Amino acid sequence: MPSARKALGQITGIGYAYPAPRGAHRLTGTRLPDVALKDGRLYEALRGGRFVLITPGAYEGPGVREGWLTVKGWASDRRTTVLVRPDGYVAWAAEAKDAAAIEKALAR
Repeated sequence: MPSARKALGQITGIGYAYPAPRGAHRLTGTRLPDVALKDGRLYEALRGGRFVLITPGAYEGPGVREGWLTVKGWASDRRTTVLVRPDGYVAWAAEAKDAAAIEKALAR
């Protein structure tokens, strides 16, 4: 039942999305479900009230040193890099791990 699924998504908040800028990744503005990470789950990482950057590999940037960003790795072989806001919505995403693009997204 599509209508029941839509109503459930709106009641729980999962069905809402924010407008994404033109040309943004399809995940931008959507709420990310609780996904498995190398060392735990996404919603566990969000409990600290920080942004979470999920990458296919290691990342050492200024946000990590400032203490407002938690960096995690995918439990799977997924290649998408995702910046998740503390409320669980995707602030930025890209299919490739590009350090310059990550820094630009963090600056916004």
